[in-house]
Amino acid sequence: MHRQRLLTALIVGPTLLAILLWGGHIAFDLLLAGMTLLCLREFFSMSFPRDMDAQMVGILAGMLPVLGIIFSHEPAYVLCGLYLVALISLLFFLMTYSRWENCLRSWAVLFLGASYVGICSAHLGMLRHLPLGREFVIFLLVVIFAGDIGAYYVGKGMGRKKLCPDISKGKTVAGAIGGIVSNAVVAMIMWFVMLRQMDPRIMVPLAIVTGAIGQVGDLAESVIKRSSGVKDSGALLPGHGGIFDRLDAVLLASPFFYWALHFLGIFLNKLGNPMELYHVF
Repeated sequence: MHRQRLLTALIVGPTLLAILLWGGHIAFDLLLAGMTLLCLREFFSMSFPRDMDAQMVGILAGMLPVLGIIFSHEPAYVLCGLYLVALISLLFFLMTYSRWENCLRSWAVLFLGASYVGICSAHLGMLRHLPLGREFVIFLLVVIFAGDIGAYYVGKGMGRKKLCPDISKGKTVAGAIGGIVSNAVVAMIMWFVMLRQMDPRIMVPLAIVTGAIGQVGDLAESVIKRSSGVKDSGALLPGHGGIFDRLDAVLLASPFFYWALHFLGIFLNKLGNPMELYHVF
């Protein structure tokens, strides 16, 4: 299991980094659309395992916020996408009301999945289309994945007290702390390597909070899997599970990271701060 996990990471990691570094906007947009599609498919396969109609509607609705960002690059289209998610999901359950034992609950699950995955993925696209967007996306991904690795190995070697035993038996308090420490260390390295125009006094604390939110995203997916009675969201990545298993932390962390940069940029601009952060917006 561990060998599979490591081998998958050694193949997928460099491939993803190469696309981000040299692929340009089009390659990134295609990658984002593909990853979002797979995450949505896995979510709705867990949530509606016997209803292909609900799966297809959920996937279609969840893709709309991402496609809005890909084709427009305007954050306002995320709100339009969210409205369309609500409208499409409502129309679907109005037309199929008699099929559901609890229509409201099923509607809530479909709306949650489509909006959660779609909106969070759209923010990753918004981040990429900023000035320095490539560097910010790489920074975010490396910090989050480093936090996952730190949490895994520290939790496995030192973890005793469970973090949320009712949700995930494998996650420990020591692992969570190890993940946060990894976030901070890697953020400092990434700042030195590719974001020297930024202030490390901003980027390192921001990475720590973003990493903590990523851990919440990991727990959120554990709730979804436990509620659906599955161990992994899929089997596409040997040793890791599905795409949703690998991107759960990134999804929830992306909107926070984007808007934190946005509001910090506005704040520093008003202060006349000489650091480069506010030039991003």
